[in-house]
Amino acid sequence: MTQALVSNIERDGETRKFQAHGSAAVGNAGGATFMRGTFEPGWRWSTDIAPIAGTTSCQTRHLGYVISGRMTVRNDDGTEFSLAPGDIFDLPAGHDAWVVGDEPCVMVDISPDVTTYAKGAAATKPQDDKYQALVRRGYVAFNSGDVATLSTLLAKDVVQRVPGTSAVAGDHKGLDAVLAMYGKLGELTDGTVQAHLVDLHSDGAGHVLAVHVISGTRNGITRASRGSLLFTFVGEKVSEMHELRADGPGDDAWMG
Repeated sequence: MTQALVSNIERDGETRKFQAHGSAAVGNAGGATFMRGTFEPGWRWSTDIAPIAGTTSCQTRHLGYVISGRMTVRNDDGTEFSLAPGDIFDLPAGHDAWVVGDEPCVMVDISPDVTTYAKGAAATKPQDDKYQALVRRGYVAFNSGDVATLSTLLAKDVVQRVPGTSAVAGDHKGLDAVLAMYGKLGELTDGTVQAHLVDLHSDGAGHVLAVHVISGTRNGITRASRGSLLFTFVGEKVSEMHELRADGPGDDAWMG
């Protein structure tokens, strides 16, 4: 029988004070890890967290939900957007942010990176190794339909193994076959399919496990499917991708 695990973020969690204007509480129960950030009026990352993090912009990737209050985020490329109550967000590393108005902004964050948020430069997640960086480039290229970049990352004799019984299941052997399968995914979902990278795990020796959420709309049904890809590299080219899924029957039923 699976063990039930319960903890209380106030009682059992770790509280991390910001330089001023708020704090973060981090807690976990088994596989569930949450950060609840309370960002008080006047809070700004570049003045409240930068002295702790030791970086010029926030290098934490955030996945979360806004409970109350408002915040503006400015990415390193200068683009800005606002977060408000009820918003769900996937915020990549490389940004500044500040609270807007006189109400504290309270958020819950489930990103794997928050275990080191506001912990100091020594605790910051290290940069990707070269294989993780290549996989990250591949996800960006897939989502933008950048076939040219995908063609530089995948070996000519690459194999992608897709489990199940759907229209895209099977072993797709060779670069052309893999790219054709991606095209088929696009056709089946009217171009809505996206692979949202959650985390990357590497052994540093040419094997990378990419944890992701695949989303798209098929026959009027929108689905978010959890899964992963195990990448094997030869040199700096992907030689094999083995797909693993959390709900194979559900994925097959949706894809058809």
